[in-house]
Amino acid sequence: MKRMAGLLVIVLGATMLGFSQDKGTEMTGVLCDSKCVKQDAGKAACDSTCSEKGKDVVFVDDEGKATKVANPKVAKGKMGQKVKVRGRMMEDKNEMEISNIIFANAG
Repeated sequence: MKRMAGLLVIVLGATMLGFSQDKGTEMTGVLCDSKCVKQDAGKAACDSTCSEKGKDVVFVDDEGKATKVANPKVAKGKMGQKVKVRGRMMEDKNEMEISNIIFANAG
């Protein structure tokens, strides 16, 4: 009986660890074409008047840090918009992989 209870505790603990995996960080900012990012007082900003098209998408957070998006197809239809993204940083590449995007004013 004690072995059964011990095994149950181990299984439940392993299950809880599986659910607590990092789902990413939530940040607010703007998705921008890399050619439309400008520097202002040492901070990055997306130039809303820019109409250039490049292949790289960057996420410019509210603090003015621009990070390349590893999976740019998720940004389709959301470029230049204020959004909340959930993703994970890939520190070795200085990129972020976005798992979810919602418009910031959508609540």
